[in-house]
Amino acid sequence: MRTGYLALAIATLMTTTALPALADDSGHWHGLAVLVNTDQKLAKLQDQPNHTVLLMDEDGVVHTIDGKFLDKAHYQVLALSDSAVGAYGYKTFTEADGSKVFATYKVTEFKPPVVNGTFEFTGGTDKYTGITGKGTFHLVRVGDKAAWDELIGDYKIPTAVAGAASKN
Repeated sequence: MRTGYLALAIATLMTTTALPALADDSGHWHGLAVLVNTDQKLAKLQDQPNHTVLLMDEDGVVHTIDGKFLDKAHYQVLALSDSAVGAYGYKTFTEADGSKVFATYKVTEFKPPVVNGTFEFTGGTDKYTGITGKGTFHLVRVGDKAAWDELIGDYKIPTAVAGAASKN
């Protein structure tokens, strides 16, 4: 009989005690970055008038307004600009612990020296595995070799990984 009461008490506790809900790690992100053009290659194609393709590798660092998500991360951009198709590329953010966030981007407005566009987080490694999100960027070239970039967006890291991550 005692076992029956004990089982009833446990069952009652389990159904009346609310377990804390696991929440994804998510937030709004505002990053300011500086980039340096480390390499570029320009190709002139002959398939149509004035058709060029530019491949550019840029390297820098990003600082965030709140000092949390991706603050002081190494920031790399691989840009591809095709005068017949448009401009797009890839962004990689690497934190000091080696965790990476990957993003693709597309230029939506090009008015030198200003470049505006959108980006989308496509994945990550370690504490950022499964990250998703998107946002906008506003890049201004300050010469042939340097630019500053403002990134604003939202991100979400799945629960299983978010528990291991901290928003430092």
